[in-house]
Amino acid sequence: MGITVYSLAISIVFYNLALIAVFILRRSPGFRARHAVSLLAFITVLGVVRLVLPIDFDAAYVVRSYTIIPAIEDFLKRPLAASFTYGHLLLALWAVGSLVMVIKDVRLQRRFDRYLQSIDFVDRPELLKIAAEYGNDFAVLISPQLHMPFTSGILHPVIYLPDVELSDAEWRMVFRHEITHIRSRDNLKKLFFLAVEALFWWNPLAHFSSAEINTLIELYCDAKVTVGMSAQEKLEYIALLKKLLDLSFPKRAATIATNLIGGMAEMQQRFSAIGNTAKSSKSSLVMMYFVASLLFVLSYFMVIQPARFPTLDLVVPQEENRTDAFCVINNPSGTMNQYIEYKNGKYMLFIDGESFCTLTEDAMSLPEYSNIQIN
Repeated sequence: MGITVYSLAISIVFYNLALIAVFILRRSPGFRARHAVSLLAFITVLGVVRLVLPIDFDAAYVVRSYTIIPAIEDFLKRPLAASFTYGHLLLALWAVGSLVMVIKDVRLQRRFDRYLQSIDFVDRPELLKIAAEYGNDFAVLISPQLHMPFTSGILHPVIYLPDVELSDAEWRMVFRHEITHIRSRDNLKKLFFLAVEALFWWNPLAHFSSAEINTLIELYCDAKVTVGMSAQEKLEYIALLKKLLDLSFPKRAATIATNLIGGMAEMQQRFSAIGNTAKSSKSSLVMMYFVASLLFVLSYFMVIQPARFPTLDLVVPQEENRTDAFCVINNPSGTMNQYIEYKNGKYMLFIDGESFCTLTEDAMSLPEYSNIQIN
């Protein structure tokens, strides 16, 4: 078991496939009618876990690339100037791009924080009284200059509310929604995905994931808020969201905040999910969880690695089960596929996919083997 550049590549691939699956399934009304939103969250979590744990096992099935990966490796190792290669250039561009993304997100958040510091807040004792019903592990601030309810902050969350007239029942639904975000650590989740977006800025799916995660977080929060509600209560919750959606306050963006109201496309999906009264098929839901988990586990037992064709004219095989200082190689001029596999403390030379002989530590320092791919 270990971590290589190839296992990291598989982790990135699996993460992207998970995002694509969530992107497609979330837009299917039929899927939302049959399955819980929690399944989409589960698939997303599996993708994230696979990304942050890019390991492979010794028993992993190796898919060998004979052209694409070797060609990429050759390009990355090609020198630009002295010992500075194209690979070094791409790493430098990667780092600069990530830094630019981080600076952009920090500037947006600081601009929003300055905006919050510049606006006027009002006293609404009746709202603070309702908020006290849900505990005192958060602050509440109300301003006529805010356009919708939202929660900001990770260590010390603050619920910000617009100075509008709602019934006590409607305010309680607002607080239930925002407090669900706080208890679910949703701002921390958004911070994590912003970091992923900054790290993989060159990947279009990383940018799409931010919007996907925002909507998924709101869908999941709606599902938790409305659990146990009657059909009438769900309609009242939807009516509240529509009322807040119609408010004509100027909108400002924050990078790390959970907003009760989103864009029209997002809100239509949320209305559809909340209003759905069809019961999920338990057996099909369990099967979907099982399939997602199985694919996640199997992803750790597959790795794509390069298979090279070094120039060899004659390779003299040794007797079976015999360990030699090195395998005899004569007249290096032809082509033959070979690689070295390290397993159980031994180096085994493979030629054309079949084990050839075992190499000692001394043999590994010889020129014949120093440039051969080690798996």
